Amino acid sequence: MVKRFEIIAKGKVQKVGYRDYVEEVARSLGIVGFVENLKDGNVRIVCEGEEGIIKKFISEINIKKGLIEVEDVQIKSIRDATGEFKFFEIKYGTLEDEIGERMATAVKYASAMWMDIKEMKGDVKEMKGDIKEMKSDIKEMKGDIKEMKSDIKEMKSDIKEMKDDIKEMKGDIKEIKQDAKEVLKKQDETIKEIRELRLDLKSYLDERFRKIEEEIKVIKAKIGLA
Repeated sequence: MVKRFEIIAKGKVQKVGYRDYVEEVARSLGIVGFVENLKDGNVRIVCEGEEGIIKKFISEINIKKGLIEVEDVQIKSIRDATGEFKFFEIKYGTLEDEIGERMATAVKYASAMWMDIKEMKGDVKEMKGDIKEMKSDIKEMKGDIKEMKSDIKEMKSDIKEMKDDIKEMKGDIKEIKQDAKEVLKKQDETIKEIRELRLDLKSYLDERFRKIEEEIKVIKAKIGLA
């Protein structure tokens, strides 16, 4: 039976891209309605659809993923559907609020990515300590170390490009205030790129460090340090 649900999501659900995630899940399940931010920091969802599908929807939006940390999803009311909705959408606030939220989201993802990079730099320093303890056979590893330094240099270059992109985005926002929808679309794309860059970069470096650690173990075994 088609029902109308009013749902409140609590936790870290604003300025982290949660509304976009809710919209994506709702549309994939064929649910109609809207999602909006509340002044108290929570997110309100009003939706219509088959009761079983909506329960699945509630389960899928109760997540802890990336910067999103849902602490509780409350069903405020269940009524018969009115049929007033044609699709699922985000109810946006004022232009200034939405621009501010998109910018805050982008900055949070960039900051989280920067923290990951700092942790990776710490791992690099530990590796250097192991390298110093090795004897003459360490020369065989110089090629790999040189390649690793090149990778880190490329990583720094990518970070600089990302900062330039964010700076350019800020400039674009000032120029296109007259077209709010275009601003929001451009910022959403930027946030998605930052998420993908963070995941790709972390995956690449994790694999790289794993290979180097394996090579260090092999060399230690060869020179009797294992």
